Amino acid sequence: METSLDPMRILCIRMFLCILDDHGQTTRVQARLVAYILSRGEYVSTRSRGGRARPCFFDVMSHAQHRVFEHVHTVPDRGNVVPAHVHGKSVTYDKVLERGIEIGAWTIRVMRGSIANAAEMDALSDKLGISPPEMPFLHNALILEHKSSGFSYIFDAVRALQCVQGVRSDQQRVPMDCVRAMSDSSRDPAVACTILRRPSRRGVQVSYAKKWGESRQRALSSSPSASSSQPLSMTKSFDWTYSTTWPGMPGESNTVDVHASTVPITTAWDAAFHFGTDPVRDRIPIERLGPSSGEPILFYDDIVLFEDELADNGTSTLNVKVRVMPSGWLVLQRFFLRVDNVLFRVFDTRMYVSFDSQDAERDEKTSEVLPRVIRECRGMEAPYDAVLKRLPMHRSQDLSLLTNVAWVTEILDQMAIQNRRMAPMAPAPAHVPHAPGVPAATVESPDKAVLESDAWEGHGYCVQVAVLRQASDS
Repeated sequence: METSLDPMRILCIRMFLCILDDHGQTTRVQARLVAYILSRGEYVSTRSRGGRARPCFFDVMSHAQHRVFEHVHTVPDRGNVVPAHVHGKSVTYDKVLERGIEIGAWTIRVMRGSIANAAEMDALSDKLGISPPEMPFLHNALILEHKSSGFSYIFDAVRALQCVQGVRSDQQRVPMDCVRAMSDSSRDPAVACTILRRPSRRGVQVSYAKKWGESRQRALSSSPSASSSQPLSMTKSFDWTYSTTWPGMPGESNTVDVHASTVPITTAWDAAFHFGTDPVRDRIPIERLGPSSGEPILFYDDIVLFEDELADNGTSTLNVKVRVMPSGWLVLQRFFLRVDNVLFRVFDTRMYVSFDSQDAERDEKTSEVLPRVIRECRGMEAPYDAVLKRLPMHRSQDLSLLTNVAWVTEILDQMAIQNRRMAPMAPAPAHVPHAPGVPAATVESPDKAVLESDAWEGHGYCVQVAVLRQASDS
């Protein structure tokens, strides 16, 4: 059998395979032709369609070369030195499983360790100045690295918790404020990504807080030693729901060592992301990434960064998922909050990189292909009762759906779309990023009253793009 084929003959083979599949004759002939095309450096897979396997082809000659790796090491990996004592206290570092994939110029690593021990919990509390969540995984992280540009990006628990309201001022990181970001995007996109937090907002209260406060006030009023006007103080001076809108950290590739007194900060990639202006290009093509594409998954992982049961009043979780395919990689970090009988809250950070040169940027001077990193941030919230009313009629008494993160997120998305349709539409300026499912010409500009209110900063949508140049140019 000859070893070279021109594009026209490859196309004819593809058409022949489809004809055989339609007639149910995809047997030994298909197997031989599949092997023949595989020798050309193309990937061939099958997906079920109408009860029959249908061939799918992916031209991944330059991207199919990948290496999956896995090993165990001790963290923190600061050279080969692991301190035995920190501040006079014995410190024991657990073993951490590191697995990942190298594909093209990208290295994607997943760090997975055990839950924080007592010493780490104390160190984390001292560092943040607040009580940490019940189950933080300080060694869990997702790290994205691009070799030629030197770009790196990390999702971890400590940095996400540093965006919680009430953290020590010297440890507080700037969160993503979608409403403010959209309003400030007309000025300086680079500055808008690092805007300061809005003034302190009113915290979330449990469902029985009002009744408890009233009974407490009556007790104080009846006491002869207490003034009837004595105000009630909050038991916690921080956001006890651990709501975070942290979108990840560019320029870093190591988790934060809570035992270290100082942590080096890298600012090289702080201004890498700019607001998208093209509704067609500056978005994540979800329609190309679904199961119907038939594209194989080369690497996948789902790691938990922290979790808290909120004293049996709900749940607060932060996890991150990564999926690597021959055509690119996709990351989803999701914060999910459920406060029973109060509210639901979701904040998603999606990142996507396509390996297709047609989706990349080209340098005007050197004609160099520059990868584009697309980051979408979206936050939604709704009252508990409003989501409760959305339970299916045949499962109206089944409250287990309210613990299903995927189902609740879908309901919140439907409610957000419905609210946008009912709201008055106004022409949007070209710089305002469009929301999914809404024409760019009908997106509302952020209202001044919303900016000045105590609304949750994560509510809204914004999309940002980073173009990765060579290390010498970055």
